[in-house]
Amino acid sequence: MQKHIYLAGGFFNPKQNQLVDQIETALQKNPTIGYIHSPRNHQYKNVSEDHDPEGIFGSYEWANETYNNDLTAMQLADLGVVAWDNVAPDTGTAWEMGYLTAINKPLVMVCEDNNVDTTGINLMLVKSIKAYLTKPAELAKFDFNLIETSLYKGKII
Repeated sequence: MQKHIYLAGGFFNPKQNQLVDQIETALQKNPTIGYIHSPRNHQYKNVSEDHDPEGIFGSYEWANETYNNDLTAMQLADLGVVAWDNVAPDTGTAWEMGYLTAINKPLVMVCEDNNVDTTGINLMLVKSIKAYLTKPAELAKFDFNLIETSLYKGKII
């Protein structure tokens, strides 16, 4: 059975965009994945900071419609995959993790940062994940039908 994925992750700096790119590429190779909702690719009217012909990026209209679209996508998803930047954590990603957890969607977190051993990851985030991976490429062969537990082993704050 192919799963529908909600890909939570910041896309506000080059590092975050690279991580989301790598995760999307790996997920597209995975035979257990049927659909990937990546919020950066599903903005209201396809606007962004760099592409905003109507001048609505950052407006209440844009925020409201983007928020509602993402809520619907999270509700329709089978599970969430989280692109976690522990150097520049995104509060929106943390919120999405909480929401997905509240609606009983399993979470797989991918974090490449070596600083987790010293700076740690917040306990609320760590406790919400079913699997913790350190390499986006691992998602290409990850069995999203089984979702084996893979515990985070770094520092918890």
